[in-house]
Amino acid sequence: KSLYELKNIAIVTNPSIVNIHASKTFSGFNVLMFHGNSFHYYLENVDSLVSSGARDNPRHIMKFLLQRRHLAPTHASTLYIPDLRQDPLVIDIIPDIMVSGELHRPDVSIYNNVVTINCSCWQSPTDYEIKMGNNPDPAKVVVMNLKTREIRILDFTK
Repeated sequence: KSLYELKNIAIVTNPSIVNIHASKTFSGFNVLMFHGNSFHYYLENVDSLVSSGARDNPRHIMKFLLQRRHLAPTHASTLYIPDLRQDPLVIDIIPDIMVSGELHRPDVSIYNNVVTINCSCWQSPTDYEIKMGNNPDPAKVVVMNLKTREIRILDFTK
């Protein structure tokens, strides 16, 4: 409850698209944020993703979903109750940046001018992570310079 009361916090849905740094002379950056709860389905069922090592290279699954313009294009690939009025998993606004984190390992790429960023985590691998098939790479933070689009990964393990 206390998070909702903070004036410098915006609580958003999963997925969400937010616009940052818009001004009178710049339309800003559209950032698509999606936890990635559909990733495991595709990592286990799409041969090209299995063979490309997408579990350890999340850029491949993110590209796969961007190509389909949907975050869970197969029925039952994620726990979601369809809404007849609007499907929030459709990528109807092409983002400048797509950010996820389900696989708990940093990975950055560019697909059709969309920067894809998969985030790390802060916990060591757990039994649950191993059971899910994840190979976490904790304590890494992806930093992007929005002026130059230069990306660095800061390593906090040291």
